[in-house]
Amino acid sequence: MGREHRLPRPASMALGVLVVTWSLLQCGGALILTADEPPSRPPWQRPSMLQPVFMNNSVRHVVASVGRPAHLHCNIQHLGDKVVSWVRKRDLHILTVGMFPYTTDTRFKALHSDGTQEWTLKVLGATIADSGVYECQVSTQPKMSLSFTLQVVVARARIVGNREQHVKSGSDVNLTCQLSHDSSAIYWYHRDKVVTSNYYQPGSQRIRIETAPTYSRLHITGVVDSDSGVYTCSPVGIDPVSAVLHVINGEHPAAMQHNSARCRQCGGSPLLVLELVLLMVLVNHSIRR
Repeated sequence: MGREHRLPRPASMALGVLVVTWSLLQCGGALILTADEPPSRPPWQRPSMLQPVFMNNSVRHVVASVGRPAHLHCNIQHLGDKVVSWVRKRDLHILTVGMFPYTTDTRFKALHSDGTQEWTLKVLGATIADSGVYECQVSTQPKMSLSFTLQVVVARARIVGNREQHVKSGSDVNLTCQLSHDSSAIYWYHRDKVVTSNYYQPGSQRIRIETAPTYSRLHITGVVDSDSGVYTCSPVGIDPVSAVLHVINGEHPAAMQHNSARCRQCGGSPLLVLELVLLMVLVNHSIRR
């Protein structure tokens, strides 16, 4: 039997290292083995090799109404074990770190749901003074940051067109309430009662309300005397505005006809009024004499 030639143990280990090194160079040097990562897992799927990335689907200019909550949404992919912080740019004040507040102003809160890539800064009861630039920061080396602009405004509502309308009985009416900024809900009131689609009669389609975040339109089909009065548009978080509707029967508004009827019930007549005036003049003349 021929005699085998074996390399000394240190030499064989060195040869193994050289072979592995050459293989790594051929593969781009991407292979990293750790105790908690099985060798069979492709290296590009390992979280330890992925760097955080800001997603481009974040809305970075946010407009909020005074007194309403404001939300800044920061979307980050491959965060790993890094920590997200929110910082107010004008004074470099740290507001939140992770899920924990880092300020005595309890209006600022951090929101995040497990399994999502979204980290949100919530500002309760936003004020004009809260307007400015905020940074979403990630604890990488060097630090990563993405700027957001918050604009807090005084939202207003208005009635489109004439705020006092005179319409004939039986005609159709549209009242439109337009908002300068979004509202979560818009309510209509008629004589201090909430107007709904079945305001007069359940199942009736005489009243319809069409609502979007920036407007609400009240449709009334075939108006009657009871439709007259003040209609108030009341958006959530915005000062209400009102419109007045006069329903005309014939040539005069219903309200004017009701007033005339009440005057006739008083029994007054032009001749009686004239007699009373003459009597007062005679009494006054007698007193002077």
